[in-house]
Order: sequence, then structure tokens, then C-alpha cells
Amino acid sequence: MKLTKEQEEIINSDKLSFKINAVAGSGKTTTLLEYAKKNSHLKILYLAYNKSLQVSLQDKLKEYKLPSMHVSTIHSLAYNKIEAYNYNLAHDLKNQIIERVITQHELTVNQKSYYPIPEYVALIKDLVNFYCNSSLIALDDKLIESYKKQSDLGAKILELLSKNEKRVLEHLKTILSAMKNKIIDATHDFYLKMFYLNKKVSTNLPYDLILVDEAQDISDVMIGIVENQTCRRIYVGDSFQQIYTFRFATNALNKIDLPSYELTKSFRFGDNYAKILQNNLNKLYEINSSKTLKITGLECTTQIGKEHIDFNKPFCVIARSTFGLVQQLVYFIHDKKKIYFEGGYNSYSFMNQTVYSIFYLKQKKNDKITIDEIKDFDTISELEQFAKDTKNQDYLNIIKFINTYGDNIFDINKKIKEHLVSDKKDADIIFTTTHKSKGLEYEQVIMADDFISKKEIVNTKNKISYQRINEELNIYYVAATRAKNVIQIADLNLTYTYNENDDSSSFVKSRFINKKADNKKSKELQEEWLKKNRVKKVNAF
Repeated sequence: MKLTKEQEEIINSDKLSFKINAVAGSGKTTTLLEYAKKNSHLKILYLAYNKSLQVSLQDKLKEYKLPSMHVSTIHSLAYNKIEAYNYNLAHDLKNQIIERVITQHELTVNQKSYYPIPEYVALIKDLVNFYCNSSLIALDDKLIESYKKQSDLGAKILELLSKNEKRVLEHLKTILSAMKNKIIDATHDFYLKMFYLNKKVSTNLPYDLILVDEAQDISDVMIGIVENQTCRRIYVGDSFQQIYTFRFATNALNKIDLPSYELTKSFRFGDNYAKILQNNLNKLYEINSSKTLKITGLECTTQIGKEHIDFNKPFCVIARSTFGLVQQLVYFIHDKKKIYFEGGYNSYSFMNQTVYSIFYLKQKKNDKITIDEIKDFDTISELEQFAKDTKNQDYLNIIKFINTYGDNIFDINKKIKEHLVSDKKDADIIFTTTHKSKGLEYEQVIMADDFISKKEIVNTKNKISYQRINEELNIYYVAATRAKNVIQIADLNLTYTYNENDDSSSFVKSRFINKKADNKKSKELQEEWLKKNRVKKVNAF
């Protein structure tokens, strides 16, 4: 592979520490490995974003002959250093466990009978996640204020927080202590936080250089761990791929003050497409007063438009949301092609015990509900209001799915499984959301129509925050940069002009608003499904 001038400048850099802002498909991993090869006398730690990247990098190390480089996720590093195997671990805190711990605490410590409402439990859970991902130490007012600034909280949650700040901090401390003392299962982010707080263990790691990948989506606590080291460090990422702020991720490329390099050429798609993507997205980034995208591509041509998709060859469907993906599934499932889901079918909220439980909640068959959290609600309307108040998008997607397709969700699931394959190489159609597609590429891509457009940005009725608009544009960018040869891009609606009488924003994209979506497209797909499968009609919404 011939290196670009930008890559050569980085590889030959005499700077000890720096950061690299690299566009999608720009060969950032290759650049880092070439830099490591040139500096092979150094003992290097490569912090991979996830386990799958760690595995792929370990294979590449054999090719580059870098025996002194160690590849690890930061959680794996912390796990061993902090001896986290002594904890009882869980991927997520269960609401009922939080409720139980709080109730027991109030009874034994304060001699009060106290049963927190679901919204309060959700607040405590979110605050635990925030604390574990932050670099803050003290459980005090500063923590609460920082949480408010970095969270997109609904009015009800803000009210709960404002009226109960002292109690919230007390209960937060109680939950953290319960994890530390092994009374309840600890999360992976918890032991990472414990690693950060234990300076004797987390500082002065035995490396000369630390390479931090996907630096736009790491947490403050991860940044704190790296910045506490005395060795050299290089951060690499793509500011336009920052799509995890809802997990309290921080863009280290913006936060850390170091000399900066850029990789602006993508080796994934043609320059014709790069120019179109750059021009179109920048029109919206500029509206949001965001930093503008600079990207070039290969000399080849990437074809744009559905008419160029060869449906006889494998292609990938990418949606913004799981519900948007369901809509595409309903459309394509009649083709009887072999299908595959990035991350595994079970990782999507199409059909699992939560979906079953919400379905039975709507049917008022509460005795069939198996998920404890769902048992706290008497009606699906109560659950929907809770989901809106706590901005639980998973619940909202499931409710839309059930409201749209009714009893037919079971038949949809059956038909999916009839054509499901376990190996991606065998698939005719790959289905994925944007977040699950990150870091991947496909020959042909079809983007669903549930991405942000100019209408949502300029229509002030939506009152979307700067941060949310920027992240939604980044999500569009990530999806749009997965294609190599052919892509059907989602319409950005660039010709739209603001009209104060335009009420369309009240039903186009429910993730931005709380009103029920009319969703014309959903109705059309539902009718198509019902017609082709000759099943009874259900009421949409």
C-alpha cells in the first residue's frame, strides 16, 4: 500500500505526543502500525475500542512483527490490574436491584418505608453510569451540576433531581457501596472507575507509548487514566464519528491539547461520492455552527442511487433506529433472501422477552409478563409515558413496533428466522443499525429513511439541542461512509425552507419529539405486509 503524504508526515513525526483526526476509511490503523514499526524500540500499548478490534489487531501484529506491542481494551487492562475477577459482574444494573437496595437502605438506616417510583430508579441508574464514566471523584453538588450539563434530561426527571438532590447523592453512594462490597453485581464501568481511583495501580503503567483508538468516543475516566501516565501518547479518531454521547462519551480530540494531524483521504469510496457527501453534510453542519467536514476519496467512481443497486448481489441495509430497521425488514422479507444481522439477531429488540412482556402489557395479560420492570406498569400508556420521561428509546421503538404490527410481530419473527443465517458470508442481505455498523464496510448500502434531514434542524418547533443535532449528523455520516461501490443515500431534504405553518415536524421523527408518530411510511409497509401475508388488519398507532 502506497502511503499518502498525510500518513508519511505522521509516521515521520518527531513529536512525542499528538492526536490524529482521521476520516472514515482513511487507514488510521495502518498509519498507527507503521508508526509503531518505525518506533519498534518502544514498549507500546495499543488501546482498542472493543474486543473485536483487539482480536483483528492481534492478527495484524504478526504481519508487522511488533513483539513489544501489547493490544488490549481499557476494560481488560483494568480488569487484570484491579483484580476485578473478585467482583460479581453484570453488564447492566437491573432496575429492580436498585429499587431493592434503596428500599432496604431507607428501612435500615433511616427507619423509613420508602418505595422509589420507576422514574426515580431510572435517574439513579443513569447517574451511576455517569459517575462511573466521569473523571469526577467526589459525590457532591459538582457531580450533580456536571450531570445536568452533560445529560439530555426530560422535565420530569429534572424536577425529581432538583427536589431530591441530597437524597439522590445518598442513594448513589449506597448503590456504589453495594457494588464495592459485593452486595450486588458490579458493572464493568464500575471496576474501570475503581481502577482510575486507585492511583497506585493505574498510574505509571509499564509502557513508553500508549496509542488510543476511537478517541472521539471514549469516556472522561478513560481519558483520565491515559493522561495520568508519564509516557508518550497518541490519540486517533474521527470527530465526525462521535455518536455515543448518550453513553457519556467524550471527544478526546477536542478535549486534549496536543499537536494535531489529519487524515482526510478515504480509501473506501470514490472521490465523486466524497465530494457530494462533504458538500451536502457541510450545508447542515454549517446551519448547526459545527466544524465542517473535509474528505476526499479514491479515483474510482462510487455509484449513487437505488437504480444502481444490484439486488442479485449481497447488500447492506442501514437504519438509524431499530424501528426503522423493522420497517426495512418488512419490506425485504418477502424476497425470501438469506439475511444476517450485525451483532447477532438477538441483540436487536425485535423479538425478546421485553417485546413479549410489552405486547402482553398492551393486551392486558399482565400475568404473562416476565420482565420485572414491565410489571411496574398497569398499562402500555403508562410505560410509554415513562419511556418518554426517561428518554428510553428502546422501549419507544418496541411500543411503535407493537402498535404498528400487532399480533403479526410473531409471524414477522417467524419469517425472519426462516431466512436467518449465522455466517455473514452466506447472506444476501445484511441488516444493521448505524451504531452496530461502525468500523465496518460493505460493497452495496441502502440507507433507511429515518435519518435526520434539514427539516428537523431548521424547524424550531422541534427545539433540538446543538449537541443532539451534531450527533444526528454524525450518525448520518457514519452510515453514509460504510459503502464502497454503490449506495442509496437517505434524503437530507436540502431544499427545505422553514415555514411556520408547517406541522409536518409533529410526525416525521419521533426521536426528536414526544408526540405519537403518524409515520406514513410505516403504515404503507404495514399494509404491504398484511396484503402479502393475508392476515387480519391491525390498528396502527
